[in-house]
Amino acid sequence: MAGLRTVVLIKQVPAAEQDSGLDERGRLRRDGGAAEMNPWCRRAVTRAVELAAGGGHSTAVTMGPASARDVLREALACGADAAVHVTDRRLAGADCLVTAQALAAAIRQAGGADVVLVGRSSVDGSTGAIGPMVAELLSVPFTGPALDLEFRPDGDGRWLHARLQLESGQEEMAVALPAVVAVAERSCRAARAPVEDWPTPGNVRTVTAGQLGCEVNGADSPTRVTGTVGVSRTRRGVVLRGDLGTQVSALVDVLRQRNPEPPRQSRATAGLSWSDGPRIVVLAEDGHDHGARALCAEADRLAGEIGGHVAVVLGAGPVPRGVAGPGVVLGGTEPRRVAAAVEHWLGAAGTPPWAVLGGAGEWEREVLGRLGVRFGTGLLSDLTGLSVRASGGGALRLLGLKPAGNGVLAQVECVGTPQLATVRTGQLPAPAGFAPDDAGEVLAVSADARVRRLGRTVEDDADAVERAEVVIGVGAGVDPADYRVLEGLRSLMGAQFAATRKVTDAGRLPHGRQVGVTARGIAPRCYLALGVSGSGYHMAGVARAGTVIAVNHDPSAPIFAQADLGIVADWRTIAPLLAVEFAQRAGTGEDRAAPALPA
Repeated sequence: MAGLRTVVLIKQVPAAEQDSGLDERGRLRRDGGAAEMNPWCRRAVTRAVELAAGGGHSTAVTMGPASARDVLREALACGADAAVHVTDRRLAGADCLVTAQALAAAIRQAGGADVVLVGRSSVDGSTGAIGPMVAELLSVPFTGPALDLEFRPDGDGRWLHARLQLESGQEEMAVALPAVVAVAERSCRAARAPVEDWPTPGNVRTVTAGQLGCEVNGADSPTRVTGTVGVSRTRRGVVLRGDLGTQVSALVDVLRQRNPEPPRQSRATAGLSWSDGPRIVVLAEDGHDHGARALCAEADRLAGEIGGHVAVVLGAGPVPRGVAGPGVVLGGTEPRRVAAAVEHWLGAAGTPPWAVLGGAGEWEREVLGRLGVRFGTGLLSDLTGLSVRASGGGALRLLGLKPAGNGVLAQVECVGTPQLATVRTGQLPAPAGFAPDDAGEVLAVSADARVRRLGRTVEDDADAVERAEVVIGVGAGVDPADYRVLEGLRSLMGAQFAATRKVTDAGRLPHGRQVGVTARGIAPRCYLALGVSGSGYHMAGVARAGTVIAVNHDPSAPIFAQADLGIVADWRTIAPLLAVEFAQRAGTGEDRAAPALPA
């Protein structure tokens, strides 16, 4: 079988567990620290080389400062046929849209590609926007995150078959070439080569934005970082002492006495409020009811601050009762066609909406990423907080917060209209619910002849961990053979399981259970971490939990400084003791006074 012409887009990131933070201009700091190829990009390199085997050609492309060419040298050592380094001082500080525009220009100059491969995400910030934006700029389909890829030419074209990793399971699909594909982590062998095998820098072709015919500047980015907010330490970091039985009893005493109010205060919302003024549009994927309700409630709060109203675009099903303004139900689900239909629907109103908000799932990321290209306003990605601020001219603008490393949150905003954003709904206040309404205009969405959906398997409730008031976090220190030991404790606590990236990447728990910078953010009343080391990447996902409890046999584990209560012990010993203690308390209805803890 003849090989394909592939292009793989690579990102250089700070070395593992090294937070880079932001410089004085709000840009990701990339100088002075060790750097490496993004883990997801390593899998993308492997797939690019595999698909090009047998007479094809693979080109690795990156954008960044001079040091970024090292990831291209490693890609060449791993089998890529050519490498292009886009570097230009004009591109410094580029956001996702400007980056995508420069990369798309590099792909065109290289003669195009049958398949453009990207990593599904990056460890220094989960935007997931570059792939969809490049696909929109090239007018081709996008799919991912892909676990498996197979090229199958047939009578009516050339098709790439993929098995996708979904939050709730997996999906088999095929996409007509050319296309852009995001590659899932742990989906194949990671491309790695020792430094001594890297070719010299002279093997990397360097191009500027001008040489690409790309008249974009980083300073013209429609989204930008306006500042940072330090994350104040609110965890007490108390490590319990004494015999284990006493520690477990004290831990349960504290939990029952604190009985913290849920960080996500339920809002009894029968419907959304109405006011003449700017419109906020909520894009809600079918099957994610909890996230849609939380996002609607948050949009309603923002609308109250700007004197506006909310309209909802639903993937399927009824429009929530009380939606003010024109709510619609999509007549199709293919993201490329949905983006075109939503753009037309928004344009028909005459005045663009103040903002369009969606969850941080794969579907919303693609739709909003494509809309960011169509409107030229870019995308604010994976926000954990939303507020309204007055700009210098008095106009009200959306201000978002997202993790930026080194214990800080970046403040980000969009300078254009509409302001587009994906939001981590698991960290938003959730309403009590909306009553269904049978009314709702159906927005026509055409089929995408270049995409074939071949079947989906549902393995998990994708939103269960976001809805849960109690979550048990499972780290790499918990052997999957021992998960059954935790079932009794989980049942007694009424908990859901969550996991670190290493656990889900290894397939031990479903992908949708992953919590952290590159996955979900959650805000349960209680987060019990078992065998979790406490990396900053993971703990950012539980920053809004009410109480964090850590159990780890290593007294130097970072998680103890980020928890309210900790026990230094093997989780295998503590879990059964906790189960017995909870069972006894439930049977007697006993509540004891919580012991005094050290300050």
